[in-house]
Amino acid sequence: MLIVSHHVLDTTPLKLPKGAVLRINVAWVKDLVSLTGLLKRIKHDVYLDYPQGRSKPPRPSITLKETLSLVKKFPNIKYFAVSNVEDPLKIYEIRKQLPASIGLVPKIETKNGVNNLEAIIKKINAKHIMLDKEDLYTDLKMDHNLFLEYIDKARHKAKTCGTDVLELHGVVFYPYRDFSGESKLV
Repeated sequence: MLIVSHHVLDTTPLKLPKGAVLRINVAWVKDLVSLTGLLKRIKHDVYLDYPQGRSKPPRPSITLKETLSLVKKFPNIKYFAVSNVEDPLKIYEIRKQLPASIGLVPKIETKNGVNNLEAIIKKINAKHIMLDKEDLYTDLKMDHNLFLEYIDKARHKAKTCGTDVLELHGVVFYPYRDFSGESKLV
């Protein structure tokens, strides 16, 4: 699965390859009205990413409940990701609120998340997990060897469960353009 930030639509001339999925990180959307407008504009499949428990800026101004309320209104939302997943029962509560057609993707960012990964995957029958290596590195107090061990551990647990691991493999840098003088937050 190729997941691309929705920002490329407004900030670059890139044409998305067929089958690409647009990721909307709710932390970067200023309010529910803006998120609804963005979802109406997007014709691609959507990977809606809710940054639960996010400590770094920006923090979401839209609640999890508000975000979940949009899911049934937009059939192009194919995936719903949730950050900082550590507890199988808590992610299962979110799974129960989503249509079965939407893939719930737990975002694993901590030592506890990796340690509980098999139980998380099994509880929600996850087809994909997202591994946030940058936040995992921070959670592991920047211990390089422990970090490498936990990346291998997460990959192995996911593979054992038949689950794909989504990882960052690159970034697009493009000159920022905003001729209105305003921020490009949607």
